[in-house]
Amino acid sequence: MWFRILPVFLAVMAALQLPAISQTQTEDEPEPASQRRQVNPNITPAEQVAFDQAVSIDTNSSPSRAISAYRRFIRDNPASPLAMKAQYRIAEIYEYLGDANKAFTNYQTLLTQYPDTPDFEKAVGRQVTIANMYLGGRKLKFLGLAIVPSTDRAEEMFTSIIQNAPYSKNAPVAQFNLGLTYERQGRVKEAAAAYQAVLDNYPNSAVADDALYQIGYIYKRLGDSGRSQDLSAVITSKNTFEDFLLQFPNNEKSPQARDNIGVLSAKETDDLMDIARYYDRFKNYRAAAIYYNDVIRRAPGSADANAAEARMQELRAELGEDALRTGPEQAETGEKAAIRRRLQAQVETSALADFNGPPRRDVVSDELPVVNKPRLRTGTRDVAPMPAVEPVLPAP
Repeated sequence: MWFRILPVFLAVMAALQLPAISQTQTEDEPEPASQRRQVNPNITPAEQVAFDQAVSIDTNSSPSRAISAYRRFIRDNPASPLAMKAQYRIAEIYEYLGDANKAFTNYQTLLTQYPDTPDFEKAVGRQVTIANMYLGGRKLKFLGLAIVPSTDRAEEMFTSIIQNAPYSKNAPVAQFNLGLTYERQGRVKEAAAAYQAVLDNYPNSAVADDALYQIGYIYKRLGDSGRSQDLSAVITSKNTFEDFLLQFPNNEKSPQARDNIGVLSAKETDDLMDIARYYDRFKNYRAAAIYYNDVIRRAPGSADANAAEARMQELRAELGEDALRTGPEQAETGEKAAIRRRLQAQVETSALADFNGPPRRDVVSDELPVVNKPRLRTGTRDVAPMPAVEPVLPAP
């Protein structure tokens, strides 16, 4: 009997196992691509259809119609995740059309209204590129006419980038180029502050070395300008270049920084010699001795130091050592005392770092002869604005 029942039992068991085997095979097989399409739950079908229509117009029609279609989509669906894509595309179209100002404004709208956009870094990079164009000389146009100076618009653009994207990859570049904008406008204090902001806020950025060098350079130019704060600017520039060599000894600008220090050291001693001779000429020998000795200490072996040493020997032989020692001076009266006080006040005040008065030659009284100081001859170093940092492309 059992040999008749066994085949039936095996057939039933096989039938019962088939569904389990079929299910296992289904789970192991990859899902077809058409079924693996992921749909953003935050995008409604109506939004997707409307956006696809705008894309179709963008592909098959004029740029102006595409802009209108994308703007209409944003107006009707401001909270849709596709709105940020539409806004980015509007900025791209304006840039393609050559309207850099409108392109920048629309990138700015994207960053302010949709800060979570995946195109954030790309948009900031395009803004830096556009601002560099204005820094390079492009003028803002109105009704086809260039009416606004390019540096003014570049300043506004870089300021907006820093305010809206202070932690972007391009923020250090924008901060540096803002300093370059101020420098080209002749606004030395603002330029130095902008470069210093690079060092303070982005000390590890790729433009930190350039920022430190530029601080030294603009003060060097100020020291060459012939204004009354020459000596203070020269000292600041020299100290900055020395800091640059300490922090970036292997930088490509290091040889130039060393040359600048040599030139500035010579100018510093020249200015000190001028001050010493002022005092010497009007018989304030104690003050003159202070500056002669300072020249000897700062530049031993130089022509100025040798001249200062020779003059100090003459003064010692003529007046004695006690007459050259610093200390309380005898009271002076009359015109000589008035001239001495004016000269001393002028020298001490104009050497202050924050002095912003008239040039030294304007405050010297008529009784004092004007000495033409030697001027350094240096060429203007053209500094190109830093390019935008390109975002890292996703792996294919």
